Amino acid sequence: MIFIDIQKLKYFIAVVENGTVSKAAKALNMTQPPLSMLLKKFEDEIGIQLFRREGKRLYLTDPGQLVYQRGIELLASSEAILQEAREFQQDHRGTVSIGCAAVANFSLIPEVIKRMNDHSINIVTHVKEGSPPYILEHLRFHKLDIGIVRNVYNRDDLITTKLFTEPVMVALPPGHPLEGKKSVRLEELKDEKFLLHHSSFEYNISDTIIMECKKREIAPNIIYWGTETLPMLGMVNAGMGIAFPPKSVLKSVGVALPPLAELSDPPITTTLNMVTVKNNVKKEAVEMFLDIAKEVIEEIEREFSR
Repeated sequence: MIFIDIQKLKYFIAVVENGTVSKAAKALNMTQPPLSMLLKKFEDEIGIQLFRREGKRLYLTDPGQLVYQRGIELLASSEAILQEAREFQQDHRGTVSIGCAAVANFSLIPEVIKRMNDHSINIVTHVKEGSPPYILEHLRFHKLDIGIVRNVYNRDDLITTKLFTEPVMVALPPGHPLEGKKSVRLEELKDEKFLLHHSSFEYNISDTIIMECKKREIAPNIIYWGTETLPMLGMVNAGMGIAFPPKSVLKSVGVALPPLAELSDPPITTTLNMVTVKNNVKKEAVEMFLDIAKEVIEEIEREFSR
């Protein structure tokens, strides 16, 4: 039976991520010859050629790439086990790391944390707001347990789970002629200035709105492309244009919302998804967080279906 030396695995990963043995040695605060010897010994121990050597340059072999990817997962899993054991030994605390857009951090997550407090569930929640590419990168490097995003991903190493689907709203400047209407049609917005989300990564609300505008021969006057909903709502409040937030912004905590109306023609919906990494070790704290989140999501869905 072959056992993997975790320390040598860490050295191997450091070489891959730093690009050269010399840079890795510097990052590890050691000299290059011992690191080269440890790298060669690691290859001999596991019986796999990890690098193809061309002069002074090293190139990962296909098996080496697999060892690198699985090695990152192994180290992250080992750290997760130790971290969870330490927390349990100390005071039964757990931690959950979540990456999401700001809207989810103002609506869904606060309600989950409130319920955990109400039930005396002792979990520390770390939230990092960011764009979908940022969230995916941190998930893959096991710096996050969960990603909450609106995009749909078809990736071999990711698991995407639908949380809930909600209507798209129209955010109007205060005093707008359409203020007070329960719903509006896209044709009524043809002369407005549009504030839209970037659509460069997968398919999102903006792509649907632009497609529907083309169907109706509307040329949208797009004056702003952004990554976050809440700054756009601030711009709407300042009278700079209209935006298209998801209905869940109505549940945002501590946010001054502009007048909102549902987009009825065409009715557009958006889906909030949870993204996790395949073969990742599930921590007990993550499972408990997801159980509470499921309760909150079911209530949101019932509310939106009325």
